[in-house]
Amino acid sequence: MSPSPAGWMAIRLTVLGSGSGGNATLIEGGGVRILLDAGFSCRRLVQRLRFVGCEPDTIDALLITHEHADHVAGAARFSLSFEAPIWCTRGTARAAGFERDGLDVRPVAAGQAFAIGDLAVRPFAVPHDAAETVGFVLEAGRSRLGYATDLGHGPDSVREQLAECDLLVLESNHDVDLVRGGPYPEALKTRILSRHGHLDNQSAADLLCAVAGGRTRTVVLAHLSETNNRPSLALEAAGRRLAAGGAAPRLHAAAQATPSPWFEA
Repeated sequence: MSPSPAGWMAIRLTVLGSGSGGNATLIEGGGVRILLDAGFSCRRLVQRLRFVGCEPDTIDALLITHEHADHVAGAARFSLSFEAPIWCTRGTARAAGFERDGLDVRPVAAGQAFAIGDLAVRPFAVPHDAAETVGFVLEAGRSRLGYATDLGHGPDSVREQLAECDLLVLESNHDVDLVRGGPYPEALKTRILSRHGHLDNQSAADLLCAVAGGRTRTVVLAHLSETNNRPSLALEAAGRRLAAGGAAPRLHAAAQATPSPWFEA
């Protein structure tokens, strides 16, 4: 894959992998490289970074959404190995076990913007069954990226944050009928379908229709369940709803096994 533009002022990203087996996204912008979530082992993170042309020691920071293993599995070791600080909420740091000697952990809070290099970062709260889950809006120059996975529904507060982004990464986790008729235990089905669980295809499509404006060029659907979803179902739901609302961004479904192409905001 191509190297980043000189200066990395426009935001661009590649999803290194997304799903219940691990989540990580490489973001370049504002002169820095960010790993958003690190849900693979350190070794696999290094492999996937190198696959997309990025050496791990060039990562400037880790941004973490919440403490579940598919988002933090390799975070601590990667941070220690490559001297990349971890930025996360205090609740996430406690729940993930990051509050220990040697780790450079920098606290963030929903609603309080900060900067890494010339990349402006604004965390916002999302409804999920973890200690203190956040999504992120990132801005560099005129580029704006909205990122929200692992949320059970899309309240007005989330819609306000994601409005009018050039590039959106949004969870489209499952098809409701596949969950209800699938092999999972009832307790897990209830968790997934709850308002603090995961976003289903139709809810994701409705949220996209509410926030995707004229400047939204690309939408990446993320965290698709390999058991309870199909890329075709997620893309069809989003495409149909967006078309009805008059928006026509490019749609892509992120995969678990392989990194995505590069997308620029």
